[in-house]
Amino acid sequence: MATKNASTGYTPFHLHLGRTPQLLPPLTPDHINQVRDDFPNDIANALEAIVCLKTDVTDAHDALLASRIAQANAANAHRNADPSFQVGNLVYLSTAHRRREYLNGNNKRVAK
Repeated sequence: MATKNASTGYTPFHLHLGRTPQLLPPLTPDHINQVRDDFPNDIANALEAIVCLKTDVTDAHDALLASRIAQANAANAHRNADPSFQVGNLVYLSTAHRRREYLNGNNKRVAK
């Protein structure tokens, strides 16, 4: 739960609740009161926490999109160019799944 995602830079817990969990829960009454005081208790602080959470989620979404683009660029760098076919060239046509595709296309057809 506390492991940061490499693509977003946030933990799932942080994106859901807007804060990072503590490793050990507070054990002393003074620490418990301090944690309670840190939570928003009025409308202005609650709205600020919501806006901060929305900002974090938006940042994570942008980071995911940037990561997806970077991964696509890395994958495309190792691909071969598309083959160019001319009229009259001989090509291999695979018909391994042709019967299954034909049967799933329409109920009125019969495979021969």
